Amino acid sequence: MRHTTMAGSIPAWFSRRSPAAARLLAVGLLGLATPGCLVRQELYDQARAEIRREREEGNKARAEAQGARAEAAQRSAQVAALEAELGRLEDDLRERDLRLSEATTAEAGLVRRLDELAAMNEELSARLRSAGQSVGQLANERGSLSAELAEARAKVDELRRQQAAAEARAARMRDLASRFQAMVDGGKVRVAMRGGLPLIEISSDALFDAGRAEVKPAGRKVLADIAGVLRTIPDHRFQVGGHTDDRKPRKNAKLASNWDVAAARAVAVVEALVERGVSPQRLSAAGYGEFAPVASNAAEEGRAKNRRIEIVLLADQEAEAAGKTGKAPGEAGAAAP
Repeated sequence: MRHTTMAGSIPAWFSRRSPAAARLLAVGLLGLATPGCLVRQELYDQARAEIRREREEGNKARAEAQGARAEAAQRSAQVAALEAELGRLEDDLRERDLRLSEATTAEAGLVRRLDELAAMNEELSARLRSAGQSVGQLANERGSLSAELAEARAKVDELRRQQAAAEARAARMRDLASRFQAMVDGGKVRVAMRGGLPLIEISSDALFDAGRAEVKPAGRKVLADIAGVLRTIPDHRFQVGGHTDDRKPRKNAKLASNWDVAAARAVAVVEALVERGVSPQRLSAAGYGEFAPVASNAAEEGRAKNRRIEIVLLADQEAEAAGKTGKAPGEAGAAAP
């Protein structure tokens, strides 16, 4: 029978441990193997400290890896949401094409019917005139059909207008997504459609310190990149909207309400974009406070989503409507002065 001694198994055990653990075991074994020899306490404490440090570094590396995986999953979810929104718009366009085709067919049928009745009217009028009878009833029927035709044509025109507007919004959404693709991939911004309008969303936490309205240095770098893209988008105006969560500012704070915080931050972003070359004639600012949330304020994750800056793309007619009402189309809010 073969016997394996403890001394023979120690080298293999050492190979599976960290250098600090090996040193700690070596110091302990040395104390045990040398009768009457006291191992210095500081060597033992140093080896234990190194083991704790290595363990903390391992935990930190695992946490960073988990954070990177979570961030990648979040970006994948954002891309999937954008693709779903584009798919919905394409479905809307197909439905409106079908409605337009049906309305066009109905219009053609009414036109044919009107022509047939016109011919019949001529024939009956001739007969009635020869018989001395009135043609008033037939004229009334013709007038009713003319009104139906006018109504059908108005519906067709409205459907065509809606289709053109939807196609323009979808084209702007695709163009905006392509222009900001690099920043979306980098996790700096999010491109979305809200209230029928394409927009760029930036977390307020990336631009401002808590309760403040001064853009911090890291935020200025993000806004400089955004301004570089906005300068390449012609024939559009941009409305900057400030949003907060539902927590109130501290008492005696310089910004006394969430309205103040949201409006001041929107103005600060506008000023930063102007400094980076975006024309001030193409910019406006609005503060929405806590009253246009995109998530529940019941948890911190939802509050973080609600603390945001939105830069909405407006076509000329949309920008004109926003200027008259003091708010972006389809949203409620107060315009900043």
